[in-house]
Amino acid sequence: MKYSEVIQDTGPGKILLRRAGVKAAATLAAGSLLLASAGVVHADNIYNTLDASVDSVAEVMPLNVGGSNGSTLLALNPSNGDGKNGCNLTGSTVLTLNIESSNTAVATITTPQVSFTSCNDTPTVGVRPVAAGSATVTATVASNNSGGTFSLAAVPFQVNVAPPANTAPVLSISGVTPGASYAKGSVPAAVCNVTDAEDGASSFPAVLSVITGDDAATGIGSQTASCSYTDGGGMKATSSVTYGIVDATAPVISYTLSPAAADGLAGWYRNSVQLTWTVTEPDSPRTLQLVGCDDTLVSTDQLPNDYSCSATSGGGSAGPATVSLKRDGTAPTVSYADATGTLGNNDWYVSDVVARFTATDATSGPASASQTVTSSGEGSAVAVQSPEFADVAGNTTAAGAASQSFKIDKTAPDVSYTGAAPAPNSNGWYKNDVEATFTATDAVSGPLEATKKVTSSGEGEAVEVASPAFEDLAGNVREAGVATASFKIDKTAPTVNFSSLLADSYYGSTPAAPGCVASDSLSGLAGSCAVSGYETTVGTHTLTATATDNAGNTTTITDDYEVKAWTLKGFYQPIDMNGVLNTVKGGSTVPAKFEVFAGATELTDPSQMSFSMAKISCSPIVPTDEIETTATGNTSLRYDATAGQFIYNWKTPTGAGTCYRLTMKASDGSTMSANFKLK
Repeated sequence: MKYSEVIQDTGPGKILLRRAGVKAAATLAAGSLLLASAGVVHADNIYNTLDASVDSVAEVMPLNVGGSNGSTLLALNPSNGDGKNGCNLTGSTVLTLNIESSNTAVATITTPQVSFTSCNDTPTVGVRPVAAGSATVTATVASNNSGGTFSLAAVPFQVNVAPPANTAPVLSISGVTPGASYAKGSVPAAVCNVTDAEDGASSFPAVLSVITGDDAATGIGSQTASCSYTDGGGMKATSSVTYGIVDATAPVISYTLSPAAADGLAGWYRNSVQLTWTVTEPDSPRTLQLVGCDDTLVSTDQLPNDYSCSATSGGGSAGPATVSLKRDGTAPTVSYADATGTLGNNDWYVSDVVARFTATDATSGPASASQTVTSSGEGSAVAVQSPEFADVAGNTTAAGAASQSFKIDKTAPDVSYTGAAPAPNSNGWYKNDVEATFTATDAVSGPLEATKKVTSSGEGEAVEVASPAFEDLAGNVREAGVATASFKIDKTAPTVNFSSLLADSYYGSTPAAPGCVASDSLSGLAGSCAVSGYETTVGTHTLTATATDNAGNTTTITDDYEVKAWTLKGFYQPIDMNGVLNTVKGGSTVPAKFEVFAGATELTDPSQMSFSMAKISCSPIVPTDEIETTATGNTSLRYDATAGQFIYNWKTPTGAGTCYRLTMKASDGSTMSANFKLK
């Protein structure tokens, strides 16, 4: 901004301007800067604030002779042009300038030396008008301990001192502010405002320059509003305000997806998807810069991945716009995991098996990590197949992708009675414990033992034998007693007794054989009891009574009795006994006298006695004795009741020198003999 004359400093940032006696007030923002033109910025720039430009064009400060002093502010604009970043004045550094007038006869400096201790300092330069004419105010470095360099090219300005007869006009621009930025289409109207003591106040539109900059064709760039006024006394005041027209609308980012909607579940694509970005910037396209914004075809499986697009331009920034894309076109992988059930023996299950299958999916993950399937049926290889599995994206693996076989037997063996040993007798009875055989059948795992034997206990018409427990190879147990068999068992022999007992007796007087009495309370007698062993011969005898029941049990009892032999006495004289050879003339009749007793009873029946003779050798060493008495007649046997004895008249054979043995045998078998030698 340029003024023809500065006549009063009213405080930081405010300078009163005057030309030809007309006063105007312009407010400048302290420290507000515009960049210097090319070739000026080499170091930190020191500039005056007569206008807002940092340039080497000398501004004009109009003053009047006898009027008020003028003033302007000096300010510092860091430019990094000397290789030192930021402001050169840091810490306790100080820049001191000498301020000089080129023509002290026209104008003198009231502040011959000013100092900067920071980049925000704005020291005041004061000018006192002396006489009509022109002078140039310049600055030189008095001292500098910052280590940096400073450009003073923007400090000089021209002081025009007018005669006191005409007051310089005061010119200001309203509507726009130096260095401000206005949105395209919203730039305020710039108005030139003049106050002049002689001419009065007036206003008129400012003259606008063409818009400059990279996007000037779209109405974006830098524009200057200029005002110029010459009063009636010929004093001229000029001023200008440079401002920016900016793009207030940031770029617009949009995108399209093809297909537009995910073809899977939960936002997952199962097929390829094309991402296409669109960025529009109609106002400042030359300033448009993109980050990301790459069109992408997602054709392989991937986890959620963010694709972003950011745009910046003179209108601002947009984004980042982010699109998260995830693709899973692969169904889960299914495998058998484990199983639960009641495990029996030999790797057999005795219940249905609940098989667990698991799914893995490297991308979207399984919708259900595991599922269970319960087996059906029994067998040595019951197959359980996996159910259908889906992943989060909706890809499915058909049922049966995995399977597992199990040995399952849920049924205990069937048990039946199959026979007994030994076989019953013809009456259907057993006389001993019965060994019953039970057989187990199992159609699946098979019985652990095919047969088992159970021995009966007790006796009766219906002795029941129950099957034992049977187990199959899987461990199922059929409880005892599911099968039974009934048997007629009589292990007790019948009772038997003699109807009478025989006492000892002598031959010929033995009582008749006794009978027997038997009974059996269970199977009953098989016929009547029988007695055997009855004898009437001499000797000790045993009677046996036997009874048998229908089961075949036999009871035998005995009774011993003795049949005693008769007692033989004789042969009496004339016969000698004890091996003596009785000598007698051949053909003689020898009376053999003897007695026979049954105990104390003498027997008298000759029919119970018999005689025999036998020829024997004649031993010369055997004693001999002569038969003194002989009888007459032929051989005969009689009992002589008078004498109380038997008499056997034996007519001996003829033939001398021969020997004979005469033997008497009683009916009981008793014998006695005597030896004879014929002469």
